[in-house]
Parts: sequence; structure tokens; C-alpha cells
Amino acid sequence: MAENNGNKIIQFDEVKDRIKEALQKKSLKTGESLTLLDGFVSEFVRKELSSSILVGGPIVPMVMLIGNETGQVYLFALKALLPDIEL
Repeated sequence: MAENNGNKIIQFDEVKDRIKEALQKKSLKTGESLTLLDGFVSEFVRKELSSSILVGGPIVPMVMLIGNETGQVYLFALKALLPDIEL
């Protein structure tokens, strides 16, 4: 894990195998084959909604699985899959 101005940087390729192992331990019953998106996604956490575009604030880092037949998206919090990872 690298750092940039005190911020921890996690490269997806460095934890990809661990993510795959953690996902395999989950009993996902989707009825279709899934593809792991090759990178992280994140969602902002907001206490209120508005029509303005807001920048900054807390986020939830996640990984995304996509159903190969339906295109349905499945999101998993990174810390739920890899609880020992330091963000």
C-alpha cells in the first residue's frame, strides 16, 4: 500500500485476488454468472439531498459485480469483504 501526502492508496490489482476469495466465500444466489469490475467504486454518504452537485465528504469504497445476463449490479463494501484493510 502506498501513500500520497499522508493518504493511503490501495491499488485494485494488489487486492484483487483477496477480493475474489472473499466473494467466493459469500453464498451469492444470483442465478447467473458474474463479472468483477476491474476497479473500485465509491458512494458519497449524505445526510440530506438537494439539486446541487456536492463535492467532498465521507465515502463508502466498494467493489462491483455485474450480472453477465441481466446486467444487474451488486455492490459490496470493501471493508465488509476485507475487514483488515486500512483505509
